[in-house]
Amino acid sequence: MSASSSANQAPQATYEQAVAIDNARLGSSFKVVAYAGTGKTTTLQMISNAMPDRRGMYLAFNKSIAQHAQQKFHRGVDCRTFHSLAYRSVPRAITDKLRLPRLSPSFLAKAYRLEPITLRRMMGGRYEQYALMPSRLASLVANGVSQFCATNSQYPAPRHIPVPSWLHEGDIESLQTHLYPALKRRWEESIDPNHGAGIGHDVYLKLWAMSNPIIPADYVLFDEAQDADPLMLGILLKQQHTQVIYVGDAHQQIYGWRGAINAMHQLPLPETRLTTSFRFGSEIADVANALLGALKEKVPLHGHDAIASRVVNKPHTKMRDAILCRTNARAMELLLSGLVKGDRVSLQADHARIHRFVEAASLLKQGKRVTDVPELAWFNSWHDVHEYCETNDGSDIKPLVKLIDDHGTTSLKDALVKISPLDQADYVISTAHKAKGLEWNRVHIEDDYQFKLNDRDYKISDEELRLLYVACTRAKLSLNIHHIYDLIEQLKRTSPLLPKMRNMESKTP
Repeated sequence: MSASSSANQAPQATYEQAVAIDNARLGSSFKVVAYAGTGKTTTLQMISNAMPDRRGMYLAFNKSIAQHAQQKFHRGVDCRTFHSLAYRSVPRAITDKLRLPRLSPSFLAKAYRLEPITLRRMMGGRYEQYALMPSRLASLVANGVSQFCATNSQYPAPRHIPVPSWLHEGDIESLQTHLYPALKRRWEESIDPNHGAGIGHDVYLKLWAMSNPIIPADYVLFDEAQDADPLMLGILLKQQHTQVIYVGDAHQQIYGWRGAINAMHQLPLPETRLTTSFRFGSEIADVANALLGALKEKVPLHGHDAIASRVVNKPHTKMRDAILCRTNARAMELLLSGLVKGDRVSLQADHARIHRFVEAASLLKQGKRVTDVPELAWFNSWHDVHEYCETNDGSDIKPLVKLIDDHGTTSLKDALVKISPLDQADYVISTAHKAKGLEWNRVHIEDDYQFKLNDRDYKISDEELRLLYVACTRAKLSLNIHHIYDLIEQLKRTSPLLPKMRNMESKTP
């Protein structure tokens, strides 16, 4: 880097960014803990600019993020996904299998001669006998291959076979042992270039990981490291002669159900921090710190002094750009009501998943069986689904089931067709999961987040706190917390990250 370009770069770096750059220059692996909106991508650019003579690799989770990043980094940084690295290295005879037709559960069940097995299922508060049919067993086998592929294990084992949440504990081991030969066979067929069945992308990624690959770079910038699964982390930990800079926010890990293991917490590496947000000011930062404090965080997030953002406590108002829900069901309810009012509404939720669920519900209501929608694949009728919804395990799908009962599958499918494009919408409805990585000027938090309150105490899971932290930190100028106002007030009173507020309250007579 020339002296002039160094001079141009230096004034742009904050103190925290400069610390991260200095650590990168040392050549050892470390973590950059980057809170919401704190200039993570800019900092990574600064790091790469400070090491122009070294080959860099920026690793992202999906292709679009990698392609977008490539426009921001200099030529010495290659921006890729793990899958693209694997695709280039695995034999073509394996990757060619991506184009072959996949085996359906019913075909797999016949090919493997799977027979029904009777187990104990929790329904309506008690266990009953339930026959798992061959196609359902085949689905467990296929999912077992996917689960194995996300681990750092060298060979599939019975534990990789996922079991239904309703299954009696005493039947888990017997079911996994029973299906293990089929799991072993399915994996061996997946990596056999001469076998005619198609594979998913996870298979060639796993094969690449098992070959102990060397990433062709002097340093790796691993973005969103809190969402790494054991397979990805295992690949990076084996890069003995490559500096790996893990970047992310442990409190934005909202994909634990996918197998993410939160490298930002687990890796015993030196760390630097980015704690000042360039997205919002102090009022929104206070809400974030109330949530972070409840998550046992000891370092506060700072709002940007130059941004006059505010937190409001009002019922629904037209002054919003995005409404952030917890569930797809609530997002659909708001979409329906918005369309009735004549609003131009965009939906940043899992359209495909909602549509598949509605289609599957329609089939069940007609007395037909469903195999390709995991939430409904275990039921023989819509009545069975209703019974399941009254159990604790069924609480996740209960809102969608009620939505279908209230509005019918036809009107829901019609609503999904009437979604406005993002650039033509009056406002966006999104789930917190789909909002991750996005931002809007005016954000409204919806009423379907799960917590319990009384006058003196609150009860909320860490998972829910992280989801609310992600949702609240999407706002730039205005954050409407009407539906979670009482919760935030309670959290503020006990948060170690908001000492001024606590001290002021203690002096109140």
